[in-house]
Amino acid sequence: MSTTERRRFTRVNLHQPVRGAVGDARVYLVDGSIGGIRIVHQSPLPTPGAYCRVEITSDLGPVKLDCEIIRTVMHNALYHSGLAIVAADRQSTERLKTIVGDH
Repeated sequence: MSTTERRRFTRVNLHQPVRGAVGDARVYLVDGSIGGIRIVHQSPLPTPGAYCRVEITSDLGPVKLDCEIIRTVMHNALYHSGLAIVAADRQSTERLKTIVGDH
């Protein structure tokens, strides 16, 4: 069995989840890189292949990421979704780098 890593950027696990939202659904960023993020949430999101905007609240200012939902699994009564970042403005990208870099 091969354990080939498919990600281009190493994901960083956050010590403290960062709160955010996808539409009206509250989400928590639990790991991330400049190429993708993993969020935990109680409400279902659109199915894999769909696109959504993740808005993260941080002390640095808002982070707005347009993402493609890659996968969603249920774990301990919570959804865990892996998302590929497809677009972000410069400020959001810099803020995300700081959030994942600080951990």
